[in-house]
Amino acid sequence: MAPRERVCAEPSCDRSYKATNRFCTRHRAKWKECAARDCGREFWSAGSRFCSEHRYPERDCAAQGCHHRFRAGNRFCSRCRATWRECLTDDCASVYRGNALHCRSCLTTDRQCVAKGCTKTCRGTQSRCWDHRSVNRECATEGCENVYRGTTRLCVGCRTIERECGAQDCYTVFWGDRSLCNDCRKSDRECPDCGEYFWGRTTRCGPCWWRQLPADVRAALSRASCNAYRARKLAAQVAGPVSAEEYDRIRNEGPCVYCGELATEVDHVRPLANHGGWEHPSNLVPACRFCNASKRDRLLTEWDQTRVFRAVRNSPKVAAEYERQLSELNEGTAEAS
Repeated sequence: MAPRERVCAEPSCDRSYKATNRFCTRHRAKWKECAARDCGREFWSAGSRFCSEHRYPERDCAAQGCHHRFRAGNRFCSRCRATWRECLTDDCASVYRGNALHCRSCLTTDRQCVAKGCTKTCRGTQSRCWDHRSVNRECATEGCENVYRGTTRLCVGCRTIERECGAQDCYTVFWGDRSLCNDCRKSDRECPDCGEYFWGRTTRCGPCWWRQLPADVRAALSRASCNAYRARKLAAQVAGPVSAEEYDRIRNEGPCVYCGELATEVDHVRPLANHGGWEHPSNLVPACRFCNASKRDRLLTEWDQTRVFRAVRNSPKVAAEYERQLSELNEGTAEAS
C-alpha cells in the first residue's frame, strides 16, 4: 500500500500526515522492552523492537574531512547534514540552518509528558519531561568512572572539548560541548512571559529571566557580581581610585562613542576582566547601555567593527587602544606562524 495523506483515526486527534498507518506516531507509540539480548530496557516507540542504543550503531561521519563520531542511523553527522532551508509549517516563512523540516519555533510547543503516570506539561521538542528523560548513568568514556544523572552518554567533562563552530562561514574555535559557538546560537526570539522580541540564546528576555529567579538567588547573584567587579577595579587601579565625580564628568562628555546615542554609562575601553585593563580616566569613555552590555569583556578587535571604527574616529582613547590591540594581535599571529 502506498503512503497517502490521512487523518489520525484517534477520535481526539485531528493531526494529518502522510503514511500507511491509521494512527499517527503519537497514538501508535507504546512502552516496549528492548529485544536485544541481555538488555531488557523499556523505551517508548511507535514501531521499533530495539532501544536507541541497539538500534543505532556508533559510527564515524562519512563526510570527507569530518572526524565526528556519533550514534545514529545516518551516514553523516548532524553538522554535515545541516543546510539552509525554509520551514514547512503553514504561514511560517522562517529560513534557518539545520536538518529538521520545521524551524525551532514551530517544533517547540507545550506538550504533556508521555511517561507512565506523569501529568507534567513541558515546553520543548521532546515527548517526555526532563525527569523521565534523565537517568542515573556512568560515563561511556574509557577510563572515566563519573556517575551522573542526565540524557547523554558522556559526562560534561568528557563532552567539553576544544572545537570549531559548525555554522557556515564561522571559524570560531571555542571550548564547550555544543556544535555552535555562543554568537551563532543566538537568534530573534519571542519572550513567553512579556511577548517582547529580543536577540539572544535564552528562552526568556533578560528582565523576565531575572524576575523569575527567587529573591534570595537574585540577592546572592548581585552580591557576587558586585564583589567581583570591585575586586577587579581595585586590582586595576593605576593612580588611586577613580571618583564618582570623575565618572559623571566622563559620562557627560558627550554621546556614546560607539553609536552616537545618549550616553548613560561609562565603558572601560580595555576590559578589566580577562584582558588586564586599568581603572584610570585614560581607559574610560562614555557609552550607552546597549553598547556597554554588548561589548561586555571583549576586546575592540573582537567586537562589532562598525561601532569600533566610529569610536576610533571620534575618540583618541579608543584609537590608541585599538592600535595597541592590533599590534598585539599581529605579534601573536607572527609567533604562531
